[in-house]
Amino acid sequence: MSEGFAARYPRVWHVVEAEGAGCSTLYPAAALRRLAGLAEDNTNRDNFQRLALPNGDEAILRKQLMPDRTLSPTLAGPFSGRPDLWRDLLNRHVFFWVSPDSRDGFLNACRRFRARGAIGTGLSPIVIELDTVSLLTAHGQAAYFSRINTGSTVRGGARVRRDDHTLRPLSDWSGGRVVELAIRGPVALERVLARVILTCVVSGIAKTKDHVSL
Repeated sequence: MSEGFAARYPRVWHVVEAEGAGCSTLYPAAALRRLAGLAEDNTNRDNFQRLALPNGDEAILRKQLMPDRTLSPTLAGPFSGRPDLWRDLLNRHVFFWVSPDSRDGFLNACRRFRARGAIGTGLSPIVIELDTVSLLTAHGQAAYFSRINTGSTVRGGARVRRDDHTLRPLSDWSGGRVVELAIRGPVALERVLARVILTCVVSGIAKTKDHVSL
């Protein structure tokens, strides 16, 4: 079924803050905290957080839109009454948008939130475009899909149900619209494909660079 999914969604996109764009591996939020020597934390992130990594790099954990008061009413099944468990689940995945509209909407939101954040505006986020076949060849056994934006309780996201069937194994996909593709665990870019396209928009000018992975 991964072949059918890749045919429907031949490209997927991951958005990373510019400070973390030098990494050759995409890490879930939980893994980044461990690398930075920080304790596990599944409370809602009310602002962007800057992390110092052991190799001298830094990473940014984004503000989350899942406060208890709006997330809890959407939770069912094993997550009922446990917003911390839902955030723990999401914090263990690397997420990809499967449509340009979702990608661009998220990009614009990141820019707005970063501009108002306590750590400063920074550079515009960077988009990493991946070939879906290559990604699933390397990480298909850890791939999940969702028909909703799992991490936002804004607007319509406050009215959708979230349970143990929201993130489903890609092997369960039988067609239909998908919003997110998620990989449980780190994604090593050199295992995915020969070329990663980084697109950075600075001051309204789009600059695209092709980076050939090792």
